[in-house]
Formats: sequence, C-alpha cells, structure tokens
Amino acid sequence: MNGQAFTIPCPGYHIAADWYENGYNKEIVLILPGYTSSKKRYADFVKNVTQKSGASALVVDYSGHGESPFELDDTSPAQHFLEVIYAFDWLRTRYPKANISVIGTSYGGFHAAHLAKYRNFKSLVLRTPAMYQPADFYSIQARIDREYTTSVFRKNTKAIMEHPLFAQPTMFTGSTLLVVHERDEDVPTQTTDIYAKAFDAEVYIAKGFKHSTNNPKNPQSGLAEYYDAITQWLRKSSAE
Repeated sequence: MNGQAFTIPCPGYHIAADWYENGYNKEIVLILPGYTSSKKRYADFVKNVTQKSGASALVVDYSGHGESPFELDDTSPAQHFLEVIYAFDWLRTRYPKANISVIGTSYGGFHAAHLAKYRNFKSLVLRTPAMYQPADFYSIQARIDREYTTSVFRKNTKAIMEHPLFAQPTMFTGSTLLVVHERDEDVPTQTTDIYAKAFDAEVYIAKGFKHSTNNPKNPQSGLAEYYDAITQWLRKSSAE
C-alpha cells in the first residue's frame, strides 16, 4: 500500500501529506512525525500500522520538513501545532463518523499531547514523546537550545510538571498508550513518567531500543513485537 500525495491548506500556504486508504475509513490514524523527519521516512511505519490495524492513515510533513514549504530554522513549534490542528480538522470534516486515533513520535508526540487539549478523538499513542520549555513553543527553531532541552530540561521533573501541558489535568477522555524506548538518549524517564501519569496511560517498553526506531543498534528482532504492541492496542481501543 502506497500513500496518495496531496496538500492540506493552512493560513496562506499548504503542507504536504500522504493518505493511506484502507477499507471503509471507519478507523483512521493521524500520524505526526518527529522533528526533522518526514512522511517519506515514515512510509514503512505507516504501512505497518495500516496493514496490521486495518485503519486508514494520514501522515503529514510540517512546514520546513519533507515536501512542505519554508526553511526549518524559520518555523516554530507553535506554527507546527497549528498545522496539526488543520490536518486533524481536515480529517474530521471529511470523515465525520470515523474513529480517529493519533500517533505522535517525539516532537510529534509533544504535538499530539497538545492536540488532546483542543480536539476530541478516540485514542492516543505517544511514542517517546518529547518535551520543550514553554517559551520555546513560540521561538523559531534556530533559537531553541536543543542541547539544554535534552540534557537538562527533560530531566527536571519539577519544571516539566509545571509546563502548561501538565499544570492542569488533561480533559482528554480517550485511552492512551505510551511507548517508551528503554535506551532512549533523548527523552529520559523523568519526561515519560510524567506523560504516563498525566494521561493515565498504558505503558509499553521497547526493550533495547534507542530513541529512533530506525537506529541500527536497536534489536531488529524486536521490531515485529513493537509494531504488534501498537497495532493490537489500536484494535483493542477501537473496539471499546
């Protein structure tokens, strides 16, 4: 199954997206990639998810990523989150009766968690969800200190708990799966533990995995179990 390329309108521009049609579109997954990644790099992941879960899927390129416009350093997390809103609303408008699930990875997980504050949907999968300082949400990417964010901020439990994303209880009423990579060098347990508590999430630990699923040092024998854990959970969630 290959994705059908098209664009989604945003204020003053369009972002690139791929649509993977699978059946009657009763179950749809919105897939939000990580920072600097693209829908092209997520093709194998999307195919695994759609084939194993039976759902259709939409995967996007944020501005500055893949086939979408602008230079990455000139974009901001706030701009990308607005694009996520437009992508979700595009799905909801066209498939009003569908059960929509959202899978966000790292930077995409950060946006998926925010989306749960503003839109209703069936279920949420947070794969190694990242965390950023509140002020960085409106900063252009070129001014974000990623070394400090990774090595200091994401290990500061108090600061993370005070982040606007967690300062108030989430109003998301769907079910959540948190995927933790055991050897994650970018998103430590201080971050993922707070996500787990805030979203009352079921937790799956990918043994031996580093932050990127494509890291060649990951146990390749564990990939099948990894995909099965996500897709079986999606099927179970859709049946509830």
